[in-house]
Amino acid sequence: MKRWKRVLACLCAAVLAVTLLAGTQALADSTEIYIMAENDQILDLPLEAMPVWIGGAMYVPYHAFDWTYTGVNLGVSYGQDRNGTEYKFTLYSLSGTLVFDINAGTCVEQSSGEDMGMKAVLRNGRVFVPLAGVCRYFGLNYSYTPTNYGTLVRITNGQEWLSTSQFVESAVNQMRVRYNEYLKAMNGTSSPKPTSSSGGGSTSTPAATPSPGETDQRQLTVALAFQCTGTGAEELLDALDAAGVKALLFFRPEVLEENEAAIRRAVGSGHTVGLSVPAGTAEEALPALEKGGRWLEDNLCLRTHMALLEKPGSGALQAVENEGWVCWSGDLDARDDGRSQSTQRSALLSELEDRRGTVLVLMDDSANCTGMLQQALTRMKGEGYRFRLLVETDF
Repeated sequence: MKRWKRVLACLCAAVLAVTLLAGTQALADSTEIYIMAENDQILDLPLEAMPVWIGGAMYVPYHAFDWTYTGVNLGVSYGQDRNGTEYKFTLYSLSGTLVFDINAGTCVEQSSGEDMGMKAVLRNGRVFVPLAGVCRYFGLNYSYTPTNYGTLVRITNGQEWLSTSQFVESAVNQMRVRYNEYLKAMNGTSSPKPTSSSGGGSTSTPAATPSPGETDQRQLTVALAFQCTGTGAEELLDALDAAGVKALLFFRPEVLEENEAAIRRAVGSGHTVGLSVPAGTAEEALPALEKGGRWLEDNLCLRTHMALLEKPGSGALQAVENEGWVCWSGDLDARDDGRSQSTQRSALLSELEDRRGTVLVLMDDSANCTGMLQQALTRMKGEGYRFRLLVETDF
């Protein structure tokens, strides 16, 4: 009798497993899932911000043009202005500005006043914009690629390394993770918000990415920057990418050319890039920064205003900032000081242990720093630390 009970229990468990599997497969087969990418990076968007077809056009969330959120700078930024009953949402770059009137359902080109024949909508409290029209105006490329894990929606601006087929092949694991996360959210395990489209009746606004000063003071957030002298940039990127952490990388102007591949990789992976100069006076620093800035713009179409003055002399910081540069001013200097990797790692973790809010940490691309970095980042994540990518507006 006991044996038959065990057999019956096993049969029931098998039937339940098959039923659950069938239910999950049915959900997957009946659901359109869109995974978004920019250049060579999969975006970590919540279900409420997944791209969606509206009125026969593909719409993407405003997050796509917030590089502090995505980590990928497409060269397009956003802004919004609410005044009484008016709600204006703008997308702008060096080439022009689009102004969406959310409530009126219109879009005009700012300089000419031309009606662009498209509109933005509010969905789940987020602004969504038409992918094709926006990309066409700003000179971006986009593609839809069906995969085993939903449809990949990819935006590129010419700084991508991989073709679409190469990217799909390299990102298959990331797409599988995002696909499964969306399925779970759709099945109610993540308690997603209701998904309803609106042409402008909602009063919700996009959630802004908090600045370091706005971060919850009870939670430690670490913002990493690295002084890259040109000796270990690739190894540094390996460690950062393995840990899934984004950072600000300062390269010396004299090593830009020999590190072109590493800089392209850094930008494509979502890191930010600045310039580092050892010069002590403004008369020495400014020409070096201008030279490095020209090289980045001419060769990589990359414009930066972030600078690290390694040993600033009297008045140098103010003079450089007067010329439009934003200069590094950190909280913790953890660059290589000649001690062993384990000693430096322990010292860094000890320094962070009792801190709260956001701590700006400067390291370098030396073998010692890179060697201890991955273990240090793993430990920080285990302690519940958050990580934040630094951008120009943080200084």
